[in-house]
Amino acid sequence: MKIRSSRLSALAAGAACVLCAGAGIAQGGAEQRASPVRIYDLGELHMSRYEVVGRPWTDSWRSAFWLPTFPTREQAVAALQDEAARRGADGLFNVNCLDQGRRMWSSGTEPAYLCYGTAIRLRPGQG
Repeated sequence: MKIRSSRLSALAAGAACVLCAGAGIAQGGAEQRASPVRIYDLGELHMSRYEVVGRPWTDSWRSAFWLPTFPTREQAVAALQDEAARRGADGLFNVNCLDQGRRMWSSGTEPAYLCYGTAIRLRPGQG
């Protein structure tokens, strides 16, 4: 009985970790503010002018289970810019936004935008 009990406890603890993995990211009602992270168009920067910092929202194992969505495209882009700034990025490129709220298998009709892109840091003297 003790073995089963400890397995059940470990399973419950693991499930709690997975469910809480993205709890620190605010969704929706966050105040919008100007972000210092600029969104660059494709081809605007040569590869020698920047280094890749990461791919917010999608470069983690958590993205297999959860991705943040927002009620408007503007809120989703602002959250992506804030996340990139938190990682030390100066800019974003290859930014794409998808409306995840109107899935064929979902009963929800509210928009739920997900934006993702590549966070970059400009090399010194390349601003």
